[in-house]
Amino acid sequence: MNAPVAVVTGMAWTTPLGDGLDEVWRLLCSGADGVVPVGSPHRLRTLLAGEVPVPPYASVAPEERQIAIAVRTLAGAFAEAGVAADDPSVTLVLGTSFGGQLDAEDEEPERHWTQEVAHRLGHPGTPLCVTTACSAGADSLLVSEALLRSGRARICVAGGADVLSEVKRLGHSALGTMSRTGLRAFDAGHDGMVLGEGAGFLVLELEETARARGARILARLDGVGSANDATGLTAPDPTGDSVVAAVRRCPGGTEEVAVVCAHGTGTPVNDEVEATSLHRLFAGSGNGPIVFGTKGALGHSLGATGAIEAIATILALRHRAAPPLAGLDSPMPGFTLRLADGTAQEVHGGAGLSLTLGFGGFNTCVRFSCGQESFPHGEEIAWPGRLAVAGHGTVTVEDPAARSANRPSLYADPVAWLVAAAVEAALDESGCREDVLAARDDVAVIVLTGAQALPTSRVLAAQAGTRGRVSPLRFAGANPGILTGLTCIQWGLRGPSLVLAAADDSTVDAALTVAESWLSSGQARYVIAARHQAHPEGHTVRCAVLHAATEPGTDPRALLTAPIVSLATTA
Repeated sequence: MNAPVAVVTGMAWTTPLGDGLDEVWRLLCSGADGVVPVGSPHRLRTLLAGEVPVPPYASVAPEERQIAIAVRTLAGAFAEAGVAADDPSVTLVLGTSFGGQLDAEDEEPERHWTQEVAHRLGHPGTPLCVTTACSAGADSLLVSEALLRSGRARICVAGGADVLSEVKRLGHSALGTMSRTGLRAFDAGHDGMVLGEGAGFLVLELEETARARGARILARLDGVGSANDATGLTAPDPTGDSVVAAVRRCPGGTEEVAVVCAHGTGTPVNDEVEATSLHRLFAGSGNGPIVFGTKGALGHSLGATGAIEAIATILALRHRAAPPLAGLDSPMPGFTLRLADGTAQEVHGGAGLSLTLGFGGFNTCVRFSCGQESFPHGEEIAWPGRLAVAGHGTVTVEDPAARSANRPSLYADPVAWLVAAAVEAALDESGCREDVLAARDDVAVIVLTGAQALPTSRVLAAQAGTRGRVSPLRFAGANPGILTGLTCIQWGLRGPSLVLAAADDSTVDAALTVAESWLSSGQARYVIAARHQAHPEGHTVRCAVLHAATEPGTDPRALLTAPIVSLATTA
């Protein structure tokens, strides 16, 4: 049957250049940038950053700034779409990387930041939280599309918010990823990135819903593709295979693409991978698309960047112009596509791609199209109708650190090792390991975790507070995306990947909907779904290996929501 069409009916952003869509777009096209020196009590590789001035960085805690920026931006998106913020039929899908949690040594707040955002908005629902590092904003669109097309959501407001913090600045200084002179994506002199902050949110609904309520349609969301590098915690796969796979899994792919908003971090490694991938994707396609990016002007806003750049892609299509790449003076050797240099470049065509590459191996491609009065139905799908369980396993421990002892030098948060142990149990439980690993390029992974910060986050906060520096290995391994990333690395799994935080039983339903979407579209042959829960006796991870089937079988939801068995009972 034909898939229904998801469309964008509202959007808003908060950036270092301002909040207004048209105002910021005009500034970007004029070559302006919002990167300034931002003070710090610590010794950093650079003070340069893209700062949102309100609330002020110097006097307001990161968690509060993130909540305030998210609420302000969400309110703008709701208003532009003509949707009430307290509408119970709206699902919030909010993305971030670390959020503000890295800088908090004290106890967990009463509410997760996403729940506090909903509370201040007056929204009655419990938001979904996507935390896949720099791909989180884009992956929130992936989740939303699956919910809309399945009929499990009527309207989604999706995107990301992220803020500067001292631990993030210390962490990226320790990793050596930041430039002392400025972010120059795809320039011959590129030497690193500059951190930024902000938020971006898009209102998504099916075209028939939008037309029934008389909404203005800004763009069509053609689809989202995802792939994991399965190579390392921070460095991308140098071959570009996973970026290419993400684009090719995206419905529509490169067909009639006129513009690409690249991830464009300005680090030599990332720029080289993107350049290689784009050449492979568009070689022989005539002039090819114009490639632009926003990070030179706005800084790298981590978990918000995928949403901010999705909005930028839509604006490029609607205004038929791509803003110049800030900092680009001399294009890097071997870049074969047209770069937006000097002044805004004219865009000829109605489709565009937005790419994100995140720590933990997350690669996401979002495709939009504009300029049509109505849109044809999406690609045909043939969904057999059920998720079957090929294997399942459960691991419970008092202290997850016990599972990470005597591991290789690769550091990952102890909870990530616990997830990997549960995945191993699931692969072995029903003898499905051989079949699953034979299809490793098409095996997807979804991990759900609770509202609590990972143990390593607390360690980093303490290090920053007492020593004024953090361990680069622990900083890389504390990224919540590593809960999926480590499993992908361990078994070389290169399918789509996702992490959902602040998870309750309703989040399990959302995760299974995404799994159904990946299986029905052919983006994955198997989906490994794992759920981590902290409880008074310790930590439990349940895992189910899923595939498509026509016959009834074990209910995966029942496996992932079953009551936790006491350690005393299992002893």
